[in-house]
Formats: sequence, structure tokens, C-alpha cells
Amino acid sequence: MASLWLSNLPADVTDDEIAGWLEKYGFPHCDEIQRVPGDGSRPGAVVTFADLDEETLRRLQPRIDGVFVRNKTLRAQVAPPPRA
Repeated sequence: MASLWLSNLPADVTDDEIAGWLEKYGFPHCDEIQRVPGDGSRPGAVVTFADLDEETLRRLQPRIDGVFVRNKTLRAQVAPPPRA
């Protein structure tokens, strides 16, 4: 299991749009999208891929990092594994 941290999302983006963008850029279907609360200026989400390892996600991450959608430049980072 691996997770991708997305930030600077458009405020009104839907989970379906996020999943669609990722799939458009060659990511597999995601299993979960968890929104991260904040002050609303740079909304974020953690996208989880149950059948993907961190190394594979690290190779895919540059495909979406810096993509310009709806007047926002998306930022993407591979999230650290959960602590045991």
C-alpha cells in the first residue's frame, strides 16, 4: 500500500475529478481519497493505492506533480508509510 499527498487542489474539486486526473496520467485506480482539512487556501488530499508499492508510486509521482488544472498547479508527494 502506498499513498500520494496532493496539495493546492481547486477548492471545489470532487473525488471523481481527482481520480480521473490521476488515471489520465497513468496512475492505477485509487482505493481511497481522504480530504485534509486546512484553512481552505490550498486544499489537500491523501490518495491511497492498496495494490501499489512506494517505489512504483515514486516513479509515477512526477507525472502529476506540477500539472496545471483549473488555474492551480498541483503538488504531489509520496506520503511516508503509516507508523506501526
